[in-house]
Amino acid sequence: MKNIPLKSSSAKLLGRTLFRGEKLWLTHSASGCEFIFTGRTLRLTVGCDADAYKNGQRCNKPRVAVLCDGRPVVKKVVDELSETYTIVDSAAPVTKTIRIVKLSEAAFSLASVSDAVTDDEAHISPAPAGKLRIEFIGDSITCGYGIDDSNMQSDFATEAENAMKSYAYIAAELLKADYSMFSYSGYGLISGYTPDGERNSRELIMPWYETAGFSHCSLDGQKLQDIPWDFSAAPNNIVVVNLGTNDNSFCTFDSSRYDEFTEAYMRFLKTIRRCEPDALIICSIGTITHEPMPFIKKAVSRLNDNRILTFQFTQQNGLLGFGSNWHPSEDTQLAAGEELARFIDSLI
Repeated sequence: MKNIPLKSSSAKLLGRTLFRGEKLWLTHSASGCEFIFTGRTLRLTVGCDADAYKNGQRCNKPRVAVLCDGRPVVKKVVDELSETYTIVDSAAPVTKTIRIVKLSEAAFSLASVSDAVTDDEAHISPAPAGKLRIEFIGDSITCGYGIDDSNMQSDFATEAENAMKSYAYIAAELLKADYSMFSYSGYGLISGYTPDGERNSRELIMPWYETAGFSHCSLDGQKLQDIPWDFSAAPNNIVVVNLGTNDNSFCTFDSSRYDEFTEAYMRFLKTIRRCEPDALIICSIGTITHEPMPFIKKAVSRLNDNRILTFQFTQQNGLLGFGSNWHPSEDTQLAAGEELARFIDSLI
């Protein structure tokens, strides 16, 4: 048997992954890697970060899936510092496409993937690059929160998150695009979600966009927010922004706050444009509310950049059900992903 590190030379990296401590760290929703395996034996070891492991709360630990030729062979919350799964066990050599995906978001926990263990004659190579590169920036809707739990009153749990069922992942698959997600449940631009109109300044996305991200946990003692992100290493062709739903919970208590939201949205778009100078930027809202759209359009119009467009998802009405805490159901996310893919396809 031999060990093969999963890094850019051997696997296509998905999203804002990091190679640290001889491990590939899966950070954000849907981050991971994909490779072509040819051989008889493949074992993968996936781990939970030390901080989340010590925390002891299963509701915050990372949820991970491993797919073999598109079929999930592992889909679970990672409870231990390391868990080993046999993905391929064949008497004769076979060729399989393997994709490892983190289903839960970055804020609560991180997952690691150690070297692939294979038979001596086996080899792996990166999966082919997609036709496009798209980054999705958003909140719980983009994370795919609540999809795997139909109890509308459930407390938050990463086990209810499934980024592979989110509109973002679906749109990327339909467009045959490589993707990255930068999304946080409850986060906004001027306020995170608030039930009482008090500003939630703890959950703001802008401070972390130019870093590897934000997490309450660390990878081998290093915080994501202390790692600058190199946008030039893999520029995106398209950036989709779906923010404003949580800000809306703050602005509806005082409509004058929408002016602050508009200014913050403009600043964020300027930051995105600086980091992604050639990207088409799509400013979207939905599926939970459309109220911020006039202010999003105002921010876009003031920038006078013909490579920044707006898009509005069809608003959910309950006919396709709900996930936990009134979030979009699997069917709603599927419809939204198809809707966005059609819009992007019409542009390219």
